[in-house]
Amino acid sequence: MKALVELHVHLEGSVPPVLLRELAARHGQPGVVSACLAPDGERYRPCGDFAGFLRLIKAVCAVLRTPSDYHAAALALGNTLADNGIVYAEVIVGYGILQRDGRTPLPYQRALAEAAAAVAARRGVRMAWLPDSVRQWGPDAAWRDLEAAVAAGPALGVVGYGVGGDERAAPAAAFAPVLAAARGEGLGTTLHAGETGPPEAVRDAVLAAGVDRVGHALAAAAAPALLQLLRETETFVELCPGSNVATGVVPDRDAYPLAAFLDAGVRCCLNTDDPALFGLTLRGEYAAVAARGLAPSRAAAMQRDAVAAAFLPAAERQALQALLEEGAASPPGGGPEDPSPPAAPPPGSAAGPPPPG
Repeated sequence: MKALVELHVHLEGSVPPVLLRELAARHGQPGVVSACLAPDGERYRPCGDFAGFLRLIKAVCAVLRTPSDYHAAALALGNTLADNGIVYAEVIVGYGILQRDGRTPLPYQRALAEAAAAVAARRGVRMAWLPDSVRQWGPDAAWRDLEAAVAAGPALGVVGYGVGGDERAAPAAAFAPVLAAARGEGLGTTLHAGETGPPEAVRDAVLAAGVDRVGHALAAAAAPALLQLLRETETFVELCPGSNVATGVVPDRDAYPLAAFLDAGVRCCLNTDDPALFGLTLRGEYAAVAARGLAPSRAAAMQRDAVAAAFLPAAERQALQALLEEGAASPPGGGPEDPSPPAAPPPGSAAGPPPPG
């Protein structure tokens, strides 16, 4: 069976329609269903553009209210990952959203850790967590989010910290001290940049913020000097083609500049970003680029690079790489799907994070 790794997937964007309906009924918000889902209730409405996406994700977050809700969302995501052969995923969770609403993240993280342990035991998928701040709410809020991420720590599956939100609202440099502090605590760092912003946003993420990885980085594709910077600094890029098409940032898949990154030697991988909202799977993302001419060897190399860029200790990355090498003869997107879970849990997942007491 082919094993896959994903590094950029949002928990809030992974809520399947059936769970959205359940949560909306639980919290007495039927309007969320009609606002988010198509008339058949089985899929999300197209967002049309980036502003429409922001409205859609805000509505989904409105029904994620309790730790139990987050637990259910994590279980649903874990099962979806397993069905698509993903053995390791780093999942972004909005600490900034929780704290903006006056909710302390720790009980929610305990619920996520409990769900991740169950998914690891039952389906052989390891989910690690990336607490995320919202850029437009500023560095002061980000410091509080980082403090909560550190309090949760590796015991509850936290391996990194990131900043998302409106990249035009504040420069990456404003978050440089927070990101540096995160690295000082042993967390990997990532920042959304170049999704809707200019190439300078990606340059600032690398030079001013010093992040390990950049989410999207789409604007860099048309800037050869910036691609060279990404390569020379070995900054990893989390590419999200289907998401960028769904939000209208790119007109269609044929226009997505994957070749620009690969030909420039930039380390990168494909990701789904908000898979439930956009109807995406990681297998589907690799199949789409394979249909447009990406060689199986390059797809396999992207997955190897994803493992190397994962926010894991070296020994765990090596064990995870071994799982991918087992499926090297059938690289992602290069053959029929086998949705069955792996025979054994991925590295580090057998014990899993302890369930909340």
